[in-house]
Amino acid sequence: MSRPVAASSALPRPVLAKNLSALMGAHAAGILSTLLTVPYLARVLEPSGWAPVLVAQALANWMILILEFGFDLSGTRDVARTRIAPDTMGPVVIGVQSAKLLLLGPTLLVFAGAIFAVPSLRADLRLSLAALAVATARGLSPLWFFQGVERVRRAVAIESGASVLAALGVFAVVHAPADGWRVVALQAFFSAVSLGLLTAKLSREVPMRRPDYRAGLATLRGARHIFGFRAAGGLLVQANNLVMALLATPAVVAFFGGAERIIRAAINLYLPLTRAIFPRVSFLSSADRHAARAAVVQLLLIMGGIGAILAVGAYAGAPLLSRLLLGPGYEASIPVLRALALLPLIVAITTVLGVWWALPFGHERALLRIIFWAGIVNVSLAMLMVPRWGALGMASAVVAAETTVAVALWVLFISKREEEP
Repeated sequence: MSRPVAASSALPRPVLAKNLSALMGAHAAGILSTLLTVPYLARVLEPSGWAPVLVAQALANWMILILEFGFDLSGTRDVARTRIAPDTMGPVVIGVQSAKLLLLGPTLLVFAGAIFAVPSLRADLRLSLAALAVATARGLSPLWFFQGVERVRRAVAIESGASVLAALGVFAVVHAPADGWRVVALQAFFSAVSLGLLTAKLSREVPMRRPDYRAGLATLRGARHIFGFRAAGGLLVQANNLVMALLATPAVVAFFGGAERIIRAAINLYLPLTRAIFPRVSFLSSADRHAARAAVVQLLLIMGGIGAILAVGAYAGAPLLSRLLLGPGYEASIPVLRALALLPLIVAITTVLGVWWALPFGHERALLRIIFWAGIVNVSLAMLMVPRWGALGMASAVVAAETTVAVALWVLFISKREEEP
């Protein structure tokens, strides 16, 4: 059982530093896996074989979004807050895990609808079923708990180890365009191993009980606004390749998907920071709101600088990145990558103001409205621009939508300045 933790106004704490180093190490392993596998898959699978894999992974991400229901944020936040009163931690855990089991039904409905609507998913059921298995294993993961108690080192070692093994397996079993389904199958297998190990670790931290579906329903109601934020955010990220699959040829999907993979690899550098900083700011927001807001301002300056450096690097290095990571035949991805180059800066701002400020400070509804309308902007512009400009049109739609989020969050942050001195 966790002990109560004292508040502190300082961001740099020994526990935070240790967790951040572990998360950054795990993320570095993930980047290395991407750098190794993306060039290999782009060449071996070719655009015709890689496009269905990208679409299946996009579907898996949508199903993960449903199963997680935003608990990677709301569950982490609630566990972080229970550290002041540790006896309340058990009910939080059983509520979240029960809620996830309830969400298996809706997830299957989404899977069935996607199979019906997207020809490339219907054409290869092995690929589609592997995507379902990936979503189930990752969606049920209890990593959120270890983030909330700020003891993530062993948990992320398990998760990153599974990801690295799945990546290494690609070189052993994927040798032709027809082998694309094996990429996702490897991810499914090792994600299931990670789920088993993390669940066993959770059971040693918190006594496990039978699922309590009433508690699960109550937890779903409590997390609905954050889920709405995540779902609307899916219109900005996970929907892109699915929209492309409906509107463009497999080659165009691969050109956009390849460029987006590169830029998202840069943006994903923020993920370990979120996993380390979000529970800390959530804790401070209930213990010392002045310190929490001061930390957000400090983080906004730091992240803005990091985002600007990444954006300049992506724009200037687009030809080299495309040649090294995607290889011959993907020259059309270079202007797409340059169009997306602003995203690291824009997303740095939205990460700080959205995830690190709006959620811990209780502005879920406002954040949900912002993300929802930006998602509508993204999909609407894509419908208009992709048929005419292909991958470059999709990239322009994404940048416009993300810019909408950043501007709206900045206005919200300034408007709350007097309420949160």
